Amino acid sequence: MNSIKSQFKSIPESLALHSWEQVVELVTSKNHTLPMQHHRAGILLNRTYFFAIIFSILTPAWILIEWPLLPWPLWGELALFRVFASGLFLLIAWQCKKDHSLNRAMVLMGCLFVLPVLFFLFSQPLSAPYELSYFQKLDISLYSLLPFVIVAGLSLFPLSLKEFLFYSIPVFVIIVYSSQLENGNPIYINLSDVWLFLLILGVSLFSSLNQLRYMISQTSVASYDELTGALTRRAGIEALELQFRLANLNSNNMSLAFIDLDHFKSINDDFGHDAGDEALKSATHSLMDTLRKGDFIIRWGGEEFVVILPGTSEESSRVVIERILHQGLGGRPDGSPLTASIGISDLNHDKAHYWKELVELADERMYQAKKGGRARAIDYLEEAMTWALEKKDIKTNQPPTV
Repeated sequence: MNSIKSQFKSIPESLALHSWEQVVELVTSKNHTLPMQHHRAGILLNRTYFFAIIFSILTPAWILIEWPLLPWPLWGELALFRVFASGLFLLIAWQCKKDHSLNRAMVLMGCLFVLPVLFFLFSQPLSAPYELSYFQKLDISLYSLLPFVIVAGLSLFPLSLKEFLFYSIPVFVIIVYSSQLENGNPIYINLSDVWLFLLILGVSLFSSLNQLRYMISQTSVASYDELTGALTRRAGIEALELQFRLANLNSNNMSLAFIDLDHFKSINDDFGHDAGDEALKSATHSLMDTLRKGDFIIRWGGEEFVVILPGTSEESSRVVIERILHQGLGGRPDGSPLTASIGISDLNHDKAHYWKELVELADERMYQAKKGGRARAIDYLEEAMTWALEKKDIKTNQPPTV
């Protein structure tokens, strides 16, 4: 009994699982971060593209073997289907080079795997009426390996448990169904085929989950600033590109806030870098508590942050910034409030053609806020919102001429 328990305990250890949240991340991709989704979509599409190209070449190449081996019109019918399948594989490869979204990756990957399975189902009744020789039967019997190849191929893709089962269960049903047809008995199942399938399934599942776990850990290290927990600049740029593209595709709006902590250098000079680190963490945590669930915080560099506000109207972005000004960003080591100069840009109002324009406009308005006295925000209307240092109402006025 103790040895059985130890075997079960070794499973999470082999996948480097140390918390329930990590287990959930392998079961479903619902809670994966945006950088993780974007990175995994790229991996899935690249691998789908590679295999689609390989399949588009190898599938029709087999005609050269079946042409002299199989009787007419059997080889001609199979050849026609092979040419058609090759064209579909090329179509899948072409689609892989378009928008890198996770949904597109899942659909194209499913199409990649469903074609060989359909070929397997198509070949069985097609060859049934023919009296075939030993080598001809051997050629046709190779088609029965296609479902096993598909399940083995899943091991090369980082998939969650739900995604893996979504692709593998239909193949398992086909294996059972084809075994029943071969034996001519709806009750009898070829247990050797099922056992082999389950064995390959288990190995593929472990490999797929292991890849996913490794990718999650690496993406987390590369995407999040170790000190503050905000997105790194590199991961933030990916998020900016994606959110800008989604906003344009769906005719939605988005806003940006460029935040620069006021007099931050004096904290490091007067109180040391440890105190500066604590101020950065305090500011980031305050922003996380104040912003909405779907907003993104990027540590742009040093004491500078960029906040992405997807799906905001021109008015609601001001409400979010006003909330930041009311709640504050924590305190400085001397007990005074930590303030920031903030510049705001808006996709609809500023008519930006690229995300960099939004960042540049927000940066320019942040410098206006600095020149205007700091502890304030300049929005897309060139109006200033002053910091609520004593939890008073935020005042909105025209910024001074700079």
